Amino acid sequence: MEFMELIAAFAAKHGIEGLDGADGVAELNVDGFRVELLHDMHANSMFVCAEIGHPPPDANGALGALMLKANFLLRGTEGATLCQNPETGAYAIVRPFPLALTDAVSLAAGIESLVNQAENWRKSLNGIRAAENAAALPDGDSHHDMISSGYFHV
Repeated sequence: MEFMELIAAFAAKHGIEGLDGADGVAELNVDGFRVELLHDMHANSMFVCAEIGHPPPDANGALGALMLKANFLLRGTEGATLCQNPETGAYAIVRPFPLALTDAVSLAAGIESLVNQAENWRKSLNGIRAAENAAALPDGDSHHDMISSGYFHV
């Protein structure tokens, strides 16, 4: 199936209006995640990408280690890759879909799986960010103070 045909079939099956991908990019909002569908003509594939969030100050620390381990043989990502968007600096999860092997049903299942993975990784990112922020607080500050002062961003 061609990229435009797949986008049209997916949109029709799920009642999505305005999803055309004419410029090789289509965007969806799925459960609070901006999901991009990107056509790669050279690989005859579509890449589906969901941003997780910006890295914590210690980007090479705990989250970086988790991401690298998860990328090993794609075991912790259900076939997707964790990466950093060079344009935005945000961490993202990306999965390829070969156009010859993808239809509207498998694309929908793949997007759902990718968003579930993005949600799990966002929770990990937020947890690590909160732990780093808590470690930076002076002794005696309570969790209540951390929540009310905006240290937790959910």
